[in-house]
Amino acid sequence: MFFKSRKTADSKQPDTNAIIAGMVDRTQATIQFHPDGTIITANQNFLNALGYDLEEIQGKHHSMFVAPELVASEEYRTFWSDLASGKAFTDQFPRMTKSGETIWIQATYAPVEDDTGKVERVVKVASDVTERRRGLEAIGAGLKELSEGNLAYRIEASNQPDIAALGDAFNHSLEQLATTVGAVKQVSAAVGRTSDEIAQAANDLSQRTESQAATLEETAAALEELTATVKASADGARNVEEIVTDAKASAERSGEVVTSAVDAMSKIENSSEQISKIIGVIDDIAFQTNLLALNAGVEAARAGEAGRGFAVVASEVRALAQRSSDAAGEIKQLISESNQQVGNGVSLVGKSGQELQQIIKSVATISDHIREIATGASEQSTALSEINMGVSQLDQVTQQNAAMVEETSAASQMLSNDASQLTQEISKFKGDTAPPAAAKSLPQAHPPMPDADAAFDDFDQEVLPAAQGWDNF
Repeated sequence: MFFKSRKTADSKQPDTNAIIAGMVDRTQATIQFHPDGTIITANQNFLNALGYDLEEIQGKHHSMFVAPELVASEEYRTFWSDLASGKAFTDQFPRMTKSGETIWIQATYAPVEDDTGKVERVVKVASDVTERRRGLEAIGAGLKELSEGNLAYRIEASNQPDIAALGDAFNHSLEQLATTVGAVKQVSAAVGRTSDEIAQAANDLSQRTESQAATLEETAAALEELTATVKASADGARNVEEIVTDAKASAERSGEVVTSAVDAMSKIENSSEQISKIIGVIDDIAFQTNLLALNAGVEAARAGEAGRGFAVVASEVRALAQRSSDAAGEIKQLISESNQQVGNGVSLVGKSGQELQQIIKSVATISDHIREIATGASEQSTALSEINMGVSQLDQVTQQNAAMVEETSAASQMLSNDASQLTQEISKFKGDTAPPAAAKSLPQAHPPMPDADAAFDDFDQEVLPAAQGWDNF
């Protein structure tokens, strides 16, 4: 325990204790209590800090420095009973000055025991940490304002260098954060506008793509029907080409037959002329025979009775010659008529041959045209098949694009919603309000206690909670 009396053989120990006690008395605020909390004495540092004279506090209870609500608590009674039992406490405590102001002290309550181990008094060694505490409270208030989105809050510099450095860093951070949040506000607003435009454009594009996909699907169906029709036309053209080719071959064969017929009719005509010549010879022979028969009859008449039989023969020969001459005339006439008919037939067959040749040329021309039509129809069918395939692929791609546009539209809508939410979140930060009066340092209404930085080096590295979080003493 602190200040516990011990016997020692070292003669220098009392001097060391005296030196330490003198140093503590000069640099710290000290006060001594009976174990029940009654004040025995206090040094001048303590009296200056709380604004009392020694006569005003001697014989009174420690509770005069404590807020009434703490005095009435069970924790306060336990606090003194623990001290009386020999337990020490080191902490920061709020204390009431004579003027009613609350100050904060960093204090150690140490029981002092006698030779029998009984606590005979309690010594408190303390230093004023009000300025430090208030600086930290100001930083806590700034953090609370920051948590509520107030970027205009500023902390005034503390008299404690480390707290002042922390406050300056806080203010600088808020300035940077305010600048950043302002930029984020502008960017989020721009992103919101852009996302709205993208969402609207994506929605319009989705509608147009759906319409395009439907139109393209109808076009693909119509093109497929057209492809089937053109293919059927191409097949029909090929069949017509085959029929015309057969007709051309038949016409060419008919032309050859007509040519043969013309040749045969010409030969018949020549034969008729030969027969006509032969008939002419026969007619001449009949004429000569008739003359000879006539001469024979004349000679038979001259011969009288002896030539009568010969006259009869001559008469018969003349009759035969006359019939031969008549038959030859008739045959000649028939042959003449036959020649005329054959001539007409040859003329007609010639004309038929010419017409047939013209038909063959026309059929050949038609065959060429139909072949070209069939070729063109086949090429059109192939091209339309390729176009149909391309349109089908384009239809698939358009459907995929339509689905992708719907996903893009949904993503754009989500982006717009996120941008709106970001704008709402950013709008919680306020950067155009003046710092409230709470940011200013509290006035110091009591004499300063000696600085305790040298005695409590570890305190600078602690993070102190807000004042309302301290429920001790």
